[in-house]
Amino acid sequence: MYPPNCDHCLRPAFTARIAKELLEQRRPINLIGKPGQGRGRLLEDLRQIDPAANRWLYADLKAHRHRFAGLLATLWVQTGLAGDPPSNLGDLVDRLTDDQRRVCLLLHHFDAILDNTEIGEDFDVAFLDGLNALKNRGISLLCVTEHAHSRYLMMEKSGERRVSTLMLEPEHLGFLSQTEIRSEIRRCLPGLDDREIDRLAARLLGHPQPLPFLRFVRGRIENGDADGQAFDERLRRWEKTFQDHHRGLTTADAARLPNWLIGWCRTLKCNRIKPFLSRLVRRFLFSDSS
Repeated sequence: MYPPNCDHCLRPAFTARIAKELLEQRRPINLIGKPGQGRGRLLEDLRQIDPAANRWLYADLKAHRHRFAGLLATLWVQTGLAGDPPSNLGDLVDRLTDDQRRVCLLLHHFDAILDNTEIGEDFDVAFLDGLNALKNRGISLLCVTEHAHSRYLMMEKSGERRVSTLMLEPEHLGFLSQTEIRSEIRRCLPGLDDREIDRLAARLLGHPQPLPFLRFVRGRIENGDADGQAFDERLRRWEKTFQDHHRGLTTADAARLPNWLIGWCRTLKCNRIKPFLSRLVRRFLFSDSS
């Protein structure tokens, strides 16, 4: 299958190499990268590589971290196989091994279940050990995290941290190159001329969130925002608006907010909801975006 057709990919060369290592070498990969740099896009691009020969199964663990059955149901729907969803990971694997296609499991926001007590009870060390055993059944695995993990820890309800047997090989997602950025601009905004592409690419190169900003610019252009102004002026204004929208609370303010809420609860004598509010705010403020 190598080299695959990666004309659609944000990172063609990188994606082709990852696909080869997943599908031919069965290399278990921990893709490490910051939100906004194209982690989710890489998973989308992989899933479009020869789907007739490869079965790509995708799930976002941030969305399923409270309900293991929901994760299995999401994966099961993608298989296209008949019958009820499996009740555990082993059952899913057993049903997949009869298929002639190569199987690869893609788990986005894998951090959501690591060292975290606020997850479903079936997300435990046994689950991570089961993921580690996938290679023995011919199934490839790619897990996306924001940070590198030297050990993959599960937090028990008691607060005890347990180490799994999971072994993933780190693969860091770097900044987009100028060539990759320009190609993506042409895909997203085919109406821009070369000068406008140069101006937009210069702002995206090294940007902390190049893809969200590109989507933002695309939306503004499609809505005809400030059509009568020069492109450079529009870009400067859009960049400021984007920064204002994403700046939000400072890190110090965000860290203090749960304590402010707890103090407010004390004043109103609503102690019963203090733990709930504190967890809710922390989850909202510090959750990862793709």
